[in-house]
Amino acid sequence: MDEFPKVLSGWSWEENKLFEVALAMVDEQQPDRWEVIAAMVGGEKSAEDVQKHYVVLLEDLQYIGPKTWW
Repeated sequence: MDEFPKVLSGWSWEENKLFEVALAMVDEQQPDRWEVIAAMVGGEKSAEDVQKHYVVLLEDLQYIGPKTWW
């Protein structure tokens, strides 16, 4: 079951969890932020990979966004 989402996103569940933890730990102002996060994810992803994954995450969050129920 874990393979289905990976096929769609290229990221395993474990990589996503490590990515989330790394985002919380690495300061946004750190100059080599994406390199550090890539290393924390396990080294199979490049700095460019994690930065792109972050952009997708932000887009998903904007899509989900707060809903106003009337």
